[in-house]
Amino acid sequence: MFQRAEKYLGFDDRWMIALGIPLITLVVSIMNFGVKAFSQNALPCITVGFLFTVAYWFSFRFLLINYHKKFNNYRFDRKRLTYIISRLILWYVVVKVGMILLITLLFPSHQEWYDANKVSPWIAEISEIMIIALVFFIYEGIFYFNKSRIIEIEKNKLEKVTAEQKLHTLKNQVNPHFLFNSLNTLVSLIPEDKDQAINFVQQLSKTYRTILEVRDEKLITIDKELQALDSYIYLLRTRFQGKIQIKNSIPRNFKDQFILPIALQILIENAVKHNIVSKSKPLFIELYVEENYLVVKNNLQKKDQEFATTKVGLTNIKSRYKFMTNKDVIVQETNEEFIVKLPIIQNAQK
Repeated sequence: MFQRAEKYLGFDDRWMIALGIPLITLVVSIMNFGVKAFSQNALPCITVGFLFTVAYWFSFRFLLINYHKKFNNYRFDRKRLTYIISRLILWYVVVKVGMILLITLLFPSHQEWYDANKVSPWIAEISEIMIIALVFFIYEGIFYFNKSRIIEIEKNKLEKVTAEQKLHTLKNQVNPHFLFNSLNTLVSLIPEDKDQAINFVQQLSKTYRTILEVRDEKLITIDKELQALDSYIYLLRTRFQGKIQIKNSIPRNFKDQFILPIALQILIENAVKHNIVSKSKPLFIELYVEENYLVVKNNLQKKDQEFATTKVGLTNIKSRYKFMTNKDVIVQETNEEFIVKLPIIQNAQK
């Protein structure tokens, strides 16, 4: 019970219940019945005060849990304010009337204790409301404090993962094998086709420039990601000369939505890195949309690798997606295909 409530209250409130109920019971009993009536009928007065305190406490605690279930984001707006104020007033009236009826049945003479109290009933009523408001704001204060702390921790984690992703992306692009293969392709092009060699250098430059431009972005549009991918695909097609085929079937109406920057390039890199690419075994890569996921699929023809892959790129993509959406990256592998599904994000502000 308490563990389930902790998720919506933002903290384990058992310590607060253990300290708060006895203290408020004592204050409410003296405040409502006065010192004289309290001293003469201590046990009944405390019992009445305890029943009122427990009823209010757990009723409003239940209200807070449902309030946070309904509004599970961190934004405070007019709709949220109207909801909580109206529910607080309604619950206060309902609990008040219900408890008065219950106490009248249990303690028929309790009105005499009220009459012995010199304090105005209105003052006692206002004081009671102030105590309820104080407890409510303590709960909400602790909730928002803990939420802010958790958000800050997650922000720091995201920054760390993003930094690792930047490093990994740059490391993949500037590793000796990539440069060696690109320069070898360029060397072979220069004597055969100088115009194509010039275009190859331009596309290579554009690939590096794109990485530097988007590396600080949390999200980019699918259209921008595909534009950034064009240069890299050109380099691959030029290098492998028909041994790799990439088909893009992403509908235009999805291109204004968002994904992680360089995510598609990393997935294509992984496909090239871990699969045989030859004339007899060409690599087929397809990009398409399926049920609000952007899918990257390639035929599976694994290389015989001496060391097991660490899949750092795919792991970092998964980690970063956890901070952007509640949907997971889906990875599926069969004997014939390797498929990665990236959730399409609707709102760039997430």
